[in-house]
Amino acid sequence: MKVETNIKITIGIIGILVLGFTVGFIAFEVLTIQSPNMEEKKQIVKPDTRRIIIPRFVERTPKIVTKTQQAETQIEPTETRAHPAPERVPTAQSSDDEIKDFAAWLSLSLEREDTIEETAQEDFNIEEDAGDDQTDYAQERSRIESVIWEGWKDGLESYNIERYMSAIWDDDFFYTSDLGTPHNPDDDIVFRGGFEEREGTSKMFDRMERIDLNLSQHGDVEFLNETLAMVDFDYEMTLIQHESGEVSYPSGRMIFILELREDEWRILEWYDKATPD
Repeated sequence: MKVETNIKITIGIIGILVLGFTVGFIAFEVLTIQSPNMEEKKQIVKPDTRRIIIPRFVERTPKIVTKTQQAETQIEPTETRAHPAPERVPTAQSSDDEIKDFAAWLSLSLEREDTIEETAQEDFNIEEDAGDDQTDYAQERSRIESVIWEGWKDGLESYNIERYMSAIWDDDFFYTSDLGTPHNPDDDIVFRGGFEEREGTSKMFDRMERIDLNLSQHGDVEFLNETLAMVDFDYEMTLIQHESGEVSYPSGRMIFILELREDEWRILEWYDKATPD
């Protein structure tokens, strides 16, 4: 009896092992068959190069709040919610209304920033959060500023259209101006494409005997993500026409958004906040 019992137990154990092996093998075969299909379903999602991952428009530096400022500070989140930082920067293919909305929001953000009294000047820019990122942001800032000062500005003042345009991405560039009426977006203008910019600047060169441009930079270059950066200036121009000798002095504030492509920074967008006449 013991022998028969042991034989039955042994057969049962062997049966369980065979069944387990069979199930495991079938599962492996199923996974092997399905894996190519699973790989085929995988899609490479390209990152949105226009998405703002470091939204630093509203507050560029931390503020030290005193007790007397506490009441004002308490209402600040409400203002922030009323004008939240946009998730994306518009493109030249965006509609005029989308570009104007972004420009209007940018104007409000800059006005708000200028009214806040800053009692601390501590740099909390993107390199503080860079982690293992090996990008040298100090070097990138220097390269960006060189595009503005040595390419765009110098090309404008020296009537060198090629140098001027070398600072601009032809294919996706746009310029927008509020014409000195920041609270009336209906009269804003938008020019698209490097061709229009080249043509308009060349005509200005033909008309003007003298072009002088003074720039005063607001703060540091700010990075919206790894390939988009923003720089902000006050500007004053002196324009003297050839024939009439008429002199004009346009001024205001201009914000450039530059894009990095294949290790080269150029201007992609130009927001002109003109001073009213």
